[in-house]
Amino acid sequence: MLFEPLSQVERNELLFLVTDEQKEYLLNQVKRGRRTIFGNIMIEEKVQAIKSVDIDLQEDERNIEDWDIVDYVDFGPGNRLGKCACGITLRYMFTVQHKGTNKTITYGKDHLSAFLNLPIKDIDAVMAGLKTIDYELDELLVKIRDDDYGYEIVAEIPEEIELPKNIKEHVEHHIPLLNRQIKKIEREVNKYYTKELEKVKNEQREAERVEAAKRAQTYLKAREILRERNELEQKEKHARDQKILESTRHLLVSPNPTIAEIAYSLVLNGVSSANEISRITREYFHVDKRLSTGTLQRSYIYMDVVLALMNEAENGTLYFDKESSGIDDCYFYPSEEKLEINTTSTNNVQPSLF
Repeated sequence: MLFEPLSQVERNELLFLVTDEQKEYLLNQVKRGRRTIFGNIMIEEKVQAIKSVDIDLQEDERNIEDWDIVDYVDFGPGNRLGKCACGITLRYMFTVQHKGTNKTITYGKDHLSAFLNLPIKDIDAVMAGLKTIDYELDELLVKIRDDDYGYEIVAEIPEEIELPKNIKEHVEHHIPLLNRQIKKIEREVNKYYTKELEKVKNEQREAERVEAAKRAQTYLKAREILRERNELEQKEKHARDQKILESTRHLLVSPNPTIAEIAYSLVLNGVSSANEISRITREYFHVDKRLSTGTLQRSYIYMDVVLALMNEAENGTLYFDKESSGIDDCYFYPSEEKLEINTTSTNNVQPSLF
């Protein structure tokens, strides 16, 4: 089952639906994950020195080992509610704190990069890890709301397979299994029963053959559960695509629209990711079907889509979200949304989780 990232408002609303035990576990896991990411970048021998950026540092505040990254807030697409030490407004805001003096400084990713004397790509890597943590929190909240815990696959695991500690913790605290945890169990079950099926071929005694056949039957049942789950995911994805296509085709005048026309229409129908626009265009329209041979393995037409939408952004018909975009993906929104975001009162913005 696929999940769309939640807004801060949606996330806070779903947190009201969980039990106190679930809420404590979820928020502690997020904090623990963030501390790990912040800690790794500080101790991997990458950070050698700090630079004073828009803040005067005392002599005893210049040792890099005395500084920690203690918080990170993403205010959401188009929302620049954070503030850097230099005075500019920010969507992404990091807070660094001195262990001795407790001095705190807020920076955007550019000035954080300068402060830690690191390439900007290292800060981008930190942000990618933080987005993964937030996305998994969203996935768990949606699953709790939908009562989709995924424990049925745990019941099918043979006793010989030891569950990983993080999966046991989820079950003990009544937390749903993440999709990645379910896929890990699927891989382990498949490996186990593949070996078991090999044993069936080599067992000679009749009693052993009967017992092996029972295990094989269990294996087939487990595979059927996995197959049904995968089919459900594909159906949900196809249904979502069809809904988008139905509204998109109403905007396309030409029977043979160009990539630029398709991409622009998809943005108007709520698809902001250039990667997702490229996938939908590649799968459902008569365009180049190839995938790139690079590590990202995205649609061959991705750059054509980005260039077309950039032209629309330059003409003022679309809004290019520069802060959210990077080497992995680019995001575009209808220009009206930009106007709406810029005129929204900060009093209506929900506070972050932390």
